[in-house]
Amino acid sequence: MVKINVGRVIFGGIIAGIVCFLGDGVVHGVLLKERWAEVMTALGRSGGGDVGSRHPLYFITYDLLKGLIAVWIYAAIRPHFGAGPATALVAAIVVWMLVIPIPTVGLLPMEFFGARFAILWSLYGFVPILIGTLIGGWIYRDASA
Repeated sequence: MVKINVGRVIFGGIIAGIVCFLGDGVVHGVLLKERWAEVMTALGRSGGGDVGSRHPLYFITYDLLKGLIAVWIYAAIRPHFGAGPATALVAAIVVWMLVIPIPTVGLLPMEFFGARFAILWSLYGFVPILIGTLIGGWIYRDASA
C-alpha cells in the first residue's frame, strides 16, 4: 500500500490554494463583480461586490483549504486512477462539486440570487479549482516506502 506523502500534500495544497485565491479574485472581483453588487444591493447590504477585499484573510484561508483538500483527494485516488492530469481532473471535479454547485443550488430557494448567477459562479469557479488541482497534483509525489 502506498503511503500518502503529507509534506507534498501540504506543499501542493498551498500552491493550489494560492491559485484558487488568485483565480477567485478574478472570478468574483472581475467577472462577477457587477452581479455581486446587484445581489448585495438586493439584500440591502452596503459595499456592493467588494466583500473579498474587506475579508482577505477569510478567503485566503478558505482557498487554502480548498487547495489542500483537492491535493489530498488527488493523492488518495492516485493509486486507483494513476498519476496525471486525468486523476487531477477527477479530484478537481469532486472539490468543485462540494464547494460551489451543490451549496449554491442549495441556496437558490432562499432567493439570495438567481439560477443564472449560480450557473455563472459554478462555471467560472471551476477554472481556478481545476488549474490549482492540476498544479498541486503535478507537485505531489508518493512517499518513499
